[in-house]
Amino acid sequence: MGAEHVLVIGLGSTGRAVVDLVDRMGGRSFVTDDRALATSGLPASAEAVDAARARELLAEVDVVVPSPGVAREHPLLEAAVASSVAVRSEPDFAAAHLDAPLVAVTGTNGKSTTVSLLADMLEADGRIVFAGGNLGRPLSEAVGGHWDCIVAEISSFQLEWSESLQPSVAALLNVSADHLDRHGDMARYLKTKLGLFANMDDRGRAVFGRDEHWWPEAAASVRARVSTFGEGPVPSGGEGVSVDAERRRLSGSGGYEVRLPAHWPAAPHDFLNAAAACEMARLLEADAGAVESALAAFSPLPNRLCKVRTVAGVAYWNDSKATNVAAALSSLTTFDGDVVLLAGGVSKNADFRALVEETERIKLVVAYGQAAAEIEAAVSASMDVVSAVDLAAAVASAAASVAPGDTVLLAPACASFDEFADYGERGARFVELVEKLEEVR
Repeated sequence: MGAEHVLVIGLGSTGRAVVDLVDRMGGRSFVTDDRALATSGLPASAEAVDAARARELLAEVDVVVPSPGVAREHPLLEAAVASSVAVRSEPDFAAAHLDAPLVAVTGTNGKSTTVSLLADMLEADGRIVFAGGNLGRPLSEAVGGHWDCIVAEISSFQLEWSESLQPSVAALLNVSADHLDRHGDMARYLKTKLGLFANMDDRGRAVFGRDEHWWPEAAASVRARVSTFGEGPVPSGGEGVSVDAERRRLSGSGGYEVRLPAHWPAAPHDFLNAAAACEMARLLEADAGAVESALAAFSPLPNRLCKVRTVAGVAYWNDSKATNVAAALSSLTTFDGDVVLLAGGVSKNADFRALVEETERIKLVVAYGQAAAEIEAAVSASMDVVSAVDLAAAVASAAASVAPGDTVLLAPACASFDEFADYGERGARFVELVEKLEEVR
């Protein structure tokens, strides 16, 4: 990096990680944020600047690194592009300084589970693994560490400014409608996701979900060697892993066989997450026994289809991470009985009419928050819907509408930002509300 000068837009965890990396590399960073800057803890090599000064600095800096939440239309990013200043995502910026192989995972749903599971598999195989990216620790924190492998979750927001990222192994799990308020349409969203593979050559390995309609076209567009995972058989002449949910087996190319534990997966989408992780582990030559032991020890991540408790014969489940309609639908297919669905928050230009596919499974939709009216308008002709002002009111309404044997499922199909900082805070609030139910029934 030398004495590189970097303009960082946004001082959240990502921005701070970039600032710290620049400092470790002997460079200088300038930090700006549309919100009030909390500058405590910044190294001496970093300087906080306002928007006007940041614009002036575009004539001096080598690269601009925006936080993932900063939209492409931000005035500073538009000015940087107009001035031909390089703009790089944090993973792109950090990856140039990594000394270990990078394994990258993207997709609409299942990224965090797949990354966590793959990291566990590789650690069970005796490797020293950094797991992060969009999942928890920014990739910048991996620079300078002694890792055998780096496994990173990469979001579509991070891929908007990725031009040099070159993973050894990369996976695109699935693509369904999400973040269309940012990407505009599905074609642009898919193109952004496929940017993860743009710099890979025939030494790299690309992994696609073959139950997705787009995968053959995606496979034809990349130079990396392709393998797949899915429920059906591996295509003739191809490589990959197949799921046999009934026998609880994953069968991979070359006789790679892995038994799934009894406790997990349960949901259809988690069988596919396990298969994706298994295929990447196979490509990285992890021992099948190590993969099995990691699966046996794995627990679902918080706020991802976890049972909270049973109250008066009614099971309450938390899938706060289901922030889009496809994720909510996948959660619903886990249950056989009557489900009261809690859906709401901030819509992302979603088409809630898809929920009608589960009319026979859904007993009632409790639509809440900012998107309540939109959800009600989309599904009320086909199923029963009630509206609630917020999550607390939604839980109370659900509790008043259930009978023993029912399931109450928080699978919001929306972002959380009308009421909460993120899906984690929303999930924690749901658990808190459910824990109190017994006291009032």
